[in-house]
Amino acid sequence: MTLEQDDLVKRLARLETGQVSDVLDEAGFPNQVLDSRLAPLAPGLRLAGRAACARGEMLMSTATAEPESLPGDILERLARRQAIIVISSGGFAAGSCLGGFVALSLKREGCRGVIVDAPVRDAEEIRATGLPVFCTSVNPVNGSRRWRLREVDIPVFLPGLGAVDVRIGPEDLILADADGIVVVPAAIAQAIIEDSEELQRIESAIGAAMQAGAPRADAFRANPRFAHIRRQDKR
Repeated sequence: MTLEQDDLVKRLARLETGQVSDVLDEAGFPNQVLDSRLAPLAPGLRLAGRAACARGEMLMSTATAEPESLPGDILERLARRQAIIVISSGGFAAGSCLGGFVALSLKREGCRGVIVDAPVRDAEEIRATGLPVFCTSVNPVNGSRRWRLREVDIPVFLPGLGAVDVRIGPEDLILADADGIVVVPAAIAQAIIEDSEELQRIESAIGAAMQAGAPRADAFRANPRFAHIRRQDKR
């Protein structure tokens, strides 16, 4: 990761998902927010970073564990990039894709957080590690005989709002907070973050005006929120 890229992550972390979502809408990227079923395992979680992507699949039999198709420490290798590990489960819901031991190992290796469109287990253990995890639900079933990772470092698709899947590529930027999870494509991240920072400044001015007694309509009229946002090309 370059110094410029690291700076983008730090700047993104100071923003709100609502601001970034608004800017993406105006820039021509309206489908960048993940489904609300992907919820934080602990309240108050905030997460910002670049994506390291993995894809998994369901197994046909639970009788015996099939040989792993990827090295057993593949998630730890991704974690060493100090990235957010994003796992597309392939629709898996019959068990957990992550547990307490894996979470502890990923945290120790530098992982910023995990987003997986499937259940996890050992919820209290995961919370104790301090690793931010966003998932669909919690259940106690061991997923190792039911599901496995198949690919890493490829674009993945996770459920988005409005039944539209969201593409997440390696190195795309992700911001998650109490409102949800927004994905910023790496190719347009610089412009989106710059315009979001300006929107943050404008909204601060609106808030100050309203706190001083200005009617909402007047505060909005005096501080246009979206005029500065630049349209971005699909790439």
